[in-house]
Amino acid sequence: MDGATPRVYYTIDTVQRFHREHPDDHFYFIVGADQFLELPTWKNYGTLLDSCDFIIASRPGFQLDALRLVIPPEKLGRAEEPDAQKIALHKSTIHLLTTVSSHVSSTEIRDRLEKQKTVHGLVPERVEEYIQGQALYR
Repeated sequence: MDGATPRVYYTIDTVQRFHREHPDDHFYFIVGADQFLELPTWKNYGTLLDSCDFIIASRPGFQLDALRLVIPPEKLGRAEEPDAQKIALHKSTIHLLTTVSSHVSSTEIRDRLEKQKTVHGLVPERVEEYIQGQALYR
């Protein structure tokens, strides 16, 4: 390494780049419910909420109302019939994906890997091989 500090790319940077490169496309951001609940800690999360629809992978028993708690009130507001699977925002929509059957979250996987614990049986074998081969999360 040449001593230069690596550039940090935030989600909002990536989404804005995609919008510049593909201005006519509609974008969806897929994220686990556990990570969506951390959204207020993300860089420019209000702008991110306006920039793309979110597909939230939930866990069994997760309630859509929990997602509303992290959405700024000024982002809510499109008057539509209440829907158990989505939250309408002024410029985007939050969709709840309820078909996720795994109780394992990406956060748990990352935490285990950072602590140099095995993820065998928690992810598909090919994913585990890729993580190990690329030394991800270390």
